[in-house]
Parts: sequence; structure tokens; C-alpha cells
Amino acid sequence: MAEVRFENITATYGKKTILKDFSLTVNSNEILCLVGPSGCGKTTLVRCLLGLMKPESGKITVGDRVLFDAKKRINIPAEKRNIGIVFQDYAVWPHMTVLENVSYPLKKRRVPKGEIKERAMKALELVHMTTYANHLPMQLSGGQQQRVAIARALVVDSDILVMDEPITNLDAKLREEMLLEIRLIQSRLKSTVLYITHDQQSALQLCDKMAIMEPNGSLCQYGTDEDIILHPANKFTFEFIGVSNMIPVTCKGEKICLDCGVDYKLDVELPKGTTFAEKSVMGVRMNDVVFDEKSDVKAQVVSKVFLGSEYNYFIKLGHKVIRVQQSMLDAKLSGVPEDGATVGIRFVNPRFYDAKEEHSEAV
Repeated sequence: MAEVRFENITATYGKKTILKDFSLTVNSNEILCLVGPSGCGKTTLVRCLLGLMKPESGKITVGDRVLFDAKKRINIPAEKRNIGIVFQDYAVWPHMTVLENVSYPLKKRRVPKGEIKERAMKALELVHMTTYANHLPMQLSGGQQQRVAIARALVVDSDILVMDEPITNLDAKLREEMLLEIRLIQSRLKSTVLYITHDQQSALQLCDKMAIMEPNGSLCQYGTDEDIILHPANKFTFEFIGVSNMIPVTCKGEKICLDCGVDYKLDVELPKGTTFAEKSVMGVRMNDVVFDEKSDVKAQVVSKVFLGSEYNYFIKLGHKVIRVQQSMLDAKLSGVPEDGATVGIRFVNPRFYDAKEEHSEAV
């Protein structure tokens, strides 16, 4: 499989610019998850890669092949780009059997008949669907239909496999199973996968690397899931990846204070050489808000939900409602506060941002 490179891609719909000077590299033999909110340009980037849309400028290469180069006027037709694609809606033909669905791309390429069935069955074996070869799609579950779609993408030995929201239509259990299947298939084939999603949880479970797109179509951050969770580039990434609380704060002298109806100075000093914005917020993950009886910061439990391995709470801090996550171990050690109870809380690993800036750096 091959490395994929997008270099300074600019793409527009009418007068609206969706992508501007967008650059990204998908390393060979890795799964890169491209994550961002709806409308940020993820699908536009895929369409440019597949040859379904022509960018205004830039260059796209897969391995040593140049698929598109605006300056050199290179634009390889979609059917010759050798890219496998799995869509959100499966796109399996209802009148064809499983085997016929998987065989279809090979027939279009005029592969010898004797070779077609052998290659199609090998692809079905990869997704554990050989026993369903003669079934029609209507006889399959959603997860099984998606496996057929994956097998059809794999059968042509593509340079890269693109998956555009492939598990969105599945229920929670099937999503978990399909994420595992995708990882196992990629591991066996050593393939390069570009996985497009707005579901950050799926991306965290699947990716080798993650690329975060902002609403304006720019690339916000690229790295491992651990890098992005522990070292978010800005306020947008912090809010978008994982559940977070944004609590208004103000600076009084050298101390940072809560500004939500609770008069409390945080035990955090303003970093030297930085200035605090007029309106700032403290970002803190829900599992970094800890119940502590000794804390001077008091809040009231509004409600809680038991999720099997943890409790999720909504608590009122002054006039601000924030979310708290408590593991079962912590619940056993410190107890589970009842709705309406007053609790002490403290904050671990807080980050501070300018409340007015969507893309401000952390201080």
C-alpha cells in the first residue's frame, strides 16, 4: 500500500471555499482518521481524492502516482485511480447476491472469469462472509451488508482504502464489532486506510493517527490520539475531542478565579509572560473534576446517570452546570452523592483559553 499526500488543496462549491491550501499526509500501512464537524470539508476532500471533484489548485499523490496536479494539468479519471471506497449507506446492489456484489468491480475491469470467483471468495473470507456468498442483501443484517461493501472495496487490490462514515448506520454493538473488523483487516493486509468520520469516539478506538479539521476547513491538529487528548492545539480541539467543561474565569492579581457565581481562587498561577484575556474560560475534562470534601469549592448535584462502569453527574457550580465523571472504583472508595447533595470539588489538569477566540492557543 502507498502513502497519500494532499498538497495545498483548494476546493470550492460555487462562490464558497470549502478547502483552502489544505495539506495532509496519510502514512503508508496506517489508519488515519480524519475527524471534524459536519460541513467542515471531509467529504469534499474525499471527492477530490476519488476524482469525483476537481480542486481549483493543489496536488494529490498516492505513492509515486500523481493523481491530480493543477499546475501540470494532470487529472487522472476516477475509474483509473485504483482507490477502494466504502460508503456510509453500504451501496450494495439489492438484486445481486453477495458474491455477485463483490465480483462486480472485477467484471468491470474485465478480469478473466476463472480469476473473478477466486478473488471474490478471498475477499469475502477476509470479512468472514464466505458462507453468505449466495445470499441477497435483504437476507443480511446491517453489519453483514457493510462487510460485503468492505469486501467489494478490497477485491481490486487498491492502493488505498477510503471509508466515509462506514458505521454510522449501525447500532452500538455492531459499531464496536465493525471497528474491530476494520482494524483486523488492515493489520492482515498492511493497508493504508483513510477513515472519515465526525464520531471522535470511533476515531479514538481505530486510528494510528488522527487529523482534526476545524469548521472553516483548515487542519487544526495532526498526531496520535494520545497527543491530541493530552496536548490539544487549541480550544476547538479541546472541546471537540472528548466531553469537556468550559467554566468562566477571571484573573485577580497573580491568581485565577472562578467567575460563575462562586468566589474561589484556583490554586493555579498564571504562566509567566502571558496575559489573561478579558473574558477567559477554564477547560476541564469531566473525569478531571474530582469530588473532594476538603475543597472550598462547593457545588450541588443536579442529577446522575449510572453507565455500568462509571457514574456521570450534572452538578451546579454557581450559575454554571458542569459534567463530572466518576469511576466505579472512586465511587466505592468515596461514595455516590445523592441528587440535591452539596459536594466539594477540585479541578485536575485545567487549561485556559480566551472565551472569544474559537482557535486560540492554550495559556
